[in-house]
Amino acid sequence: MNYTEQMKAAIESLSNWLAHPSELGTKPSKIECVDSFGLDELKYYVIRYKKNPLEKWLVGVAGGYEENSLDSTGYTFSEFKEYKEETAKEECIQMVNMIKDYWKARADSVKI
Repeated sequence: MNYTEQMKAAIESLSNWLAHPSELGTKPSKIECVDSFGLDELKYYVIRYKKNPLEKWLVGVAGGYEENSLDSTGYTFSEFKEYKEETAKEECIQMVNMIKDYWKARADSVKI
């Protein structure tokens, strides 16, 4: 397994997520990985995409990949915000932290 395979898996993960009817509803017409970052010992990919060629780039994140894995830990998401190179990585980190907070709150609300 190499970086390129994991990056391709991340792109495919976000593309499939976007295709869901409750999200974008279709696979993007253009999609590419533009950056990556590490957080809590996992790797995440900053991805930009377009629903159709004439629209602006939007930003999404895919990941939570362990070093030699092609399976993400489920942090694939987009808020459908415009991609801006200077803020994209920070926006993706915020999305990952939002997902973590959501699942932590759900876990904390479960009574045993």
